Amino acid sequence: MHGNRSTVSDITDDVTTAFQREVVRCERIASLNQLCLRFASRIGAKALAYHHLPAIGSPDPIGLNVICVGFPAELVSHFEDNRLIRIEPTIHEILSGGKARWWDDTGPPKKMSKAEREYLEYAASKVGVGLHLPAYGPRGREGYISIGFGDQKPDFDDEVMGALQLCCQLAHQHYCRLLYKPLAPRVRLSPREREILSWVAEGKSNGVIAEILQISETSVITYLERAFRKLEVGNRVTAAMRASTLGELRHM
Repeated sequence: MHGNRSTVSDITDDVTTAFQREVVRCERIASLNQLCLRFASRIGAKALAYHHLPAIGSPDPIGLNVICVGFPAELVSHFEDNRLIRIEPTIHEILSGGKARWWDDTGPPKKMSKAEREYLEYAASKVGVGLHLPAYGPRGREGYISIGFGDQKPDFDDEVMGALQLCCQLAHQHYCRLLYKPLAPRVRLSPREREILSWVAEGKSNGVIAEILQISETSVITYLERAFRKLEVGNRVTAAMRASTLGELRHM
């Protein structure tokens, strides 16, 4: 992702206003994804990640990365393969604090496990400067947004930070509305479709899922495509997220 530098007034008055107007017009998750990516580019971002999280205490422990663009592939793989969203202490600090904060202004929690400390040290060595932004949705569904700006920290004042957080909040709430749209009464996932999407939510690739279930990778893809049609989505991550939201996933 390549961003162009914007002035503070541009971001507050032009970019964010247009984004807020366009969010409510999105009728599909794919179009909302594209809108968010364009918005990130216009504010000068070089990386964007958006995690959609279940309610605290939910039996569903899944936190899915809906958008992840521009971050180092090694860091993303390390995060996703090890399901580090479950132990990443900064995310929970930001969601509890309720406001946007720069990465380097967010101190580590006083009490951390060894795994948490090792992850934060690893991540700090791989990224530049950026923002944490919390978002809150219906039924306790939370969102965590991370925006990277490379090596140069933008000169954002409190007004801009507030405008950016409002945009993230509106986008997250609209994601929730699209996800909670009910399925047709006669449309339900098959046991195999639920099983495969549950493994997708655990971060498993199609090839690994095929090995686990002892079926061909082609069969996995076929089941996923059927699930896409039923859930009215276009990719595996969004399918897993929507199935989870609607209570259609198995608890692994």
